[in-house]
Amino acid sequence: MLQDQNIKGFTLLELLVVISIVALVSAIGMPNFMSWQKDREVRTAAEKIANAINMANTRTANGSLEVVKITFESTASSTSVTTVGIDRKNFSDRLNKGLDVTCKNDAKWFTKTIDQQTFSVATNLTKKSSICFSLREKNYGTDGIFNGQQNINLENSSNVTDKFIMICRSGSGCPGKHSYLIEWTRFGNVNKFKWSKSGAWTRM
Repeated sequence: MLQDQNIKGFTLLELLVVISIVALVSAIGMPNFMSWQKDREVRTAAEKIANAINMANTRTANGSLEVVKITFESTASSTSVTTVGIDRKNFSDRLNKGLDVTCKNDAKWFTKTIDQQTFSVATNLTKKSSICFSLREKNYGTDGIFNGQQNINLENSSNVTDKFIMICRSGSGCPGKHSYLIEWTRFGNVNKFKWSKSGAWTRM
């Protein structure tokens, strides 16, 4: 029985052309993909930090906790965010005993651990820093770099604040490419910004 003589395979030249095209497309697309991946990592961390601040305000606003403290510790390659709180009864008992209830990094009077996360990102923080939120802002406070941080201009200088944290790519300076900024107020407002190519913080 005769075999079909019309069956043909790829020539070596055809295979080399296909491989060359695939390599070229990969070389063009890889930098964009890597840039997107780095930006996504930093943006995800920024979103989670913003959510932690929002949640702290929510827990005090609804009365489930009297005071909530968020503490940040950063290195050049990672940032840990720890959230703790205290309910109204334990807080009142402490007040009645005349014990310290100020917002300090090393404060041990919080009775409830809410959350602890570590991100592979850097920040503008040069030392351990904390924010304390409370119902009706009565016991709002800051410590570390947040206590008297230098003002920064947002949205082309129309907004000036010293209540912010920058989230940047691990190993890079703040601000820079793939940098985000979270701004908050003692009243519970949280805003998010991104560092633009023009060198300004623009609202997300």
